[in-house]
Amino acid sequence: MNYKTMLMASAAVLFASQAMAEDLTGAFSVPGKGQILSETTLGLTRTKTSWKVAGLGTVGSVINDSVFATETLEYGLSDKLSVNAGIINEFDVEGNYNNSHNFAYNLGAKYNTRYDDVLFQVGVRYNTWNPKSFNGHHNNDVRWQKSLGTDIKLGLDLGNGVTPYLVYSFDSDIDVKHRGIDQSVSLGVHKYAGKWALDGAVRYEWESNADNGEGSGRAKKNSTETWFDVAGDYYLRDNVALGLYGNYLVDAHDKSYGADKEHTNFDYEVGLRVKVLF
Repeated sequence: MNYKTMLMASAAVLFASQAMAEDLTGAFSVPGKGQILSETTLGLTRTKTSWKVAGLGTVGSVINDSVFATETLEYGLSDKLSVNAGIINEFDVEGNYNNSHNFAYNLGAKYNTRYDDVLFQVGVRYNTWNPKSFNGHHNNDVRWQKSLGTDIKLGLDLGNGVTPYLVYSFDSDIDVKHRGIDQSVSLGVHKYAGKWALDGAVRYEWESNADNGEGSGRAKKNSTETWFDVAGDYYLRDNVALGLYGNYLVDAHDKSYGADKEHTNFDYEVGLRVKVLF
């Protein structure tokens, strides 16, 4: 083998090894067949809420902090189809709950496909939590809360690790008489560069509720929120990504019935996450 052939062979091996590295952090990332993807998150949210009363203006405000940890495991049934299960724990940092063992659970599935450079993913999820775990059993007859949701994602692989994407999400309570409906649309772009990845998106949410809060079934008007979501990840190894993320509320409008309204002054979330592919 001559010198030129050796160089070409070495370059081919290097390119092949780079191609084997997988992006664990993108909107369309799922584990391959027989693989398991673990995502562990530790996050903090801070929200300031004020109340306005007709004729009196703002009558009070409060700042609430929340600290939570999550663990999600996702298993690839095939290179296109995966199932996942997760648990969330919210710690009692404000003294509002019964203890610091406040769990919520979720189950879901994702299906990926692509047509040339067009990426498509649909996901479904089931969420549940027990209010008695958060608030105790005394004078609390509220049963398990349940909801169903779906995510529909559309993206375009522009090459060089750049993928703009669009996400539509829908969530609704189940097993209740007056169901709330939460919807959102996100427009973002993801950049993967082998050792690092960046992601940014603008998310618009709107909420409608079949109940005006008094059990009458009279529908509320939509309440809307606009968020800015960012994330950055660094690959410690090809199968381990360590990242920071943040979500910031840009604008909020509460269009509920009545002159007395609740207003969110600010709301944000920051966190640390680790993704590991087995």
